This record gives sequence, structure tokens and C-alpha cells, in this order.
Amino acid sequence: MIKDINYALMLIKANKLDGARDILEELLKSDPQDKDILYNLGMCYTELDEPDKAVKTLSECVRCYPNYSNAYVALGFAHSRLADDKKAKEYFLRALEIDPVNSYALRNLGSIYGNENDYEKAIECFEKSFSINQEDQLTAYGLGYTYYHTGKLDKAVEYFKIVIALDESTKIAGLAKNLTREIAEINLKSQGFRTDAMFYCLGALQFFDGKKSEEIREVAFEIGLKGTQGLDINNPDKKYTLTSMLGTFTGLQLVSYMYVGFKIIEPSIDTGLDLSKEYKEALRLFVQESSYGYTIH
Repeated sequence: MIKDINYALMLIKANKLDGARDILEELLKSDPQDKDILYNLGMCYTELDEPDKAVKTLSECVRCYPNYSNAYVALGFAHSRLADDKKAKEYFLRALEIDPVNSYALRNLGSIYGNENDYEKAIECFEKSFSINQEDQLTAYGLGYTYYHTGKLDKAVEYFKIVIALDESTKIAGLAKNLTREIAEINLKSQGFRTDAMFYCLGALQFFDGKKSEEIREVAFEIGLKGTQGLDINNPDKKYTLTSMLGTFTGLQLVSYMYVGFKIIEPSIDTGLDLSKEYKEALRLFVQESSYGYTIH
């Protein structure tokens, strides 16, 4: 076995934690008080769902290096995995005593406050953490999620968009997309019947009239894809463009076209937005116009 900490760190970066753990355990035998070995081995144990071993290893790390802020953060996180938020909180606070701008301690402490329903303190910690590290996707999500639970939906969407922009491929970005759609649904319902959405649905019925299913599908799916980035349906001044349709469109106009498109080609698909009342009225008006030559396929 290669007994080199740099190789172990490379394995950690590649998410090959079993191999990294084995190397670090071997290295620890010859150097049981090495700071980097203790810290990274403790982190490996936590990620490999061995929090008891993590607590033991990281406790030794902070015993040997009592001013090592990140080790207290890691130890707190290990206790979180053991569902001991009280102990975890103590270690996050200790990390901040040593290093008041430790963004990871702030982020994890924000999560603890969120679990305690102390949203004011949670937001304070998350905001400070994000001001230090604006590339941290988890902190941005924590802010969005906390604002969502306090009813500040515009702020929640602001941070969910940041989450998605940082890395659209992650699981956390998928959660942000889902909550962004939920918020759009909440905003629509709060405004009751949307006459503007009804007319957009009518325009969509007219636009799709006579088009092939493939053409309708292309438009609907492109809007759906754009929607994962977040469409502002309450700002008529913000415009979007598509490759499948000429012109510029508001966010509400696009989701209306998407809703109608899927109603035509695949009615069972849940678009995440309920425009059923607006669509029903638009369809009634469209049918009235059919006597002038409009048909729906």
C-alpha cells in the first residue's frame, strides 16, 4: 500500500474514501499525532458513516491542536451525524471563538439554528458565511431554504438561483429547482385568477394551432429547461428568448406556453404550475374562435 498523505488527499478529492481511509489509518500508526492525518481521517470516517470513529479521531486532533478551528468544525459535524446537535453546536461555537470568519463553522451553526427554528440567527450565520465564501453552494441553499421557511419568497428565489448557477448538476441544485417551482406556484395562487396568464394561454393555443407534435414538444421542453434556471413570472419587464420561437417573452408568458404545450402533447405531465382555470377559460375562448378557422390538434 502507498503510504503517502498526498496520495490519500488525492483519493479524498476523487471521492475514493475507502482507499483514503486505509492509507491514513496506516500512516497514523507511525505518526499518531500528525495534525493532517488526524483531521482527514476523521473527515473520512464521518463521510463513510462511521461518526463514532470520527469523534474519537477528531477529539484527539483538537486535544493535540487546541487552536485548530477546522478540526472543531469537523468534530461538530461528526456529532451532528450522531444526532447530537447540542454537542455539535458547542464545537461550532468553539471554532468561531478561534476563527470568527470560519465560513464552514458559520454555515453549520446556521443549520443548527435552523433546526431549532431560530431563523433569525440562522440567517445571520448563513449571511455572514456567504459573504466570506460566495462559491459555497450549501450556504446559498441554506439561505434560500431559511428564507423560504420565513415566508420571504423573493429572497429565497434569489439564493436558489445562485445555487443553480454555481453548479446545476448537483443534488442540492435539484432541490433548489423544485423549491423555485413551488414558490412560483405559491405566487400564482396568491394572486387568484390571472387574466394575463389566461390571455397568454389563448395566445399559445393560437400559436400551436396547426403545428406538429414535434414542434410543440420542442417549445414546451425548451421552456421547461429554461425554467430550471428560474423564470421570474411576476416581473413583466424581464424578458426571455427561445431558439424554438421568435421574439421576447415574459416569464409568465413562457410558463403559460409550456403549460398549454404539455396539455396538447402530454396532458399527464406535471409542469409544477397550476394554470388549470386560466387554461380552461382560454380554451373556451379558443373554441369560440374555431368557427373562424381555428382548430386544435
